[in-house]
Amino acid sequence: MTHVGKISSVFILVILILFSFSVSVISAQNEINWVYDYPTGMKMARTENKPVMIFIYEEWCPRCRNMDQTTFMNNDAIQLSSKFVNIRVIGTQQGTLYNYTMPPLVVFTDPSGNVLVTRNTELSAGDLIGLQKNVLASAPFPPSAAANASIITGSSPLNLTSTTEKKDGQIPGFDAVFAILAFVSVVLVLSKYRRKKIE
Repeated sequence: MTHVGKISSVFILVILILFSFSVSVISAQNEINWVYDYPTGMKMARTENKPVMIFIYEEWCPRCRNMDQTTFMNNDAIQLSSKFVNIRVIGTQQGTLYNYTMPPLVVFTDPSGNVLVTRNTELSAGDLIGLQKNVLASAPFPPSAAANASIITGSSPLNLTSTTEKKDGQIPGFDAVFAILAFVSVVLVLSKYRRKKIE
């Protein structure tokens, strides 16, 4: 293989690697930001004065999987979800939370935990978006006295033994670093190619 052929192969390989990384970064950003611990999520809602969307599911539930693959992948639903604290918990691990009996259960509350809407069925993207808009229409939510007290004193009435998990695990500022590295890689490959061509 000639020098030009080798450089072309390296260049194509670099482009393919960069493309696969960019696809994974875009897909990671295009998801609902879930909190996987109920007490932590409710504390966040009080602190940030945001309404809450709670998804109570079971891993064996086909209707829950359908919502994961369709409803929660809808761009409008994802965009609206940024205005909520989104809590995702397994029903059998939560006892009778919100009178849970079977999955899926979707509950919307205000920042203080007062129930605004409950739906114990599989929701389409359109159904979810309609509920999200209706809940947001009832904002702004007045901050509760309990939330103010916990912010001032740093105490919380909730049991925070568990920690919040981030599904995507994305590093802040990763996009900018990735773009710079991609640009430098392309420049290096092209400069090598030009040098070899001149020789």
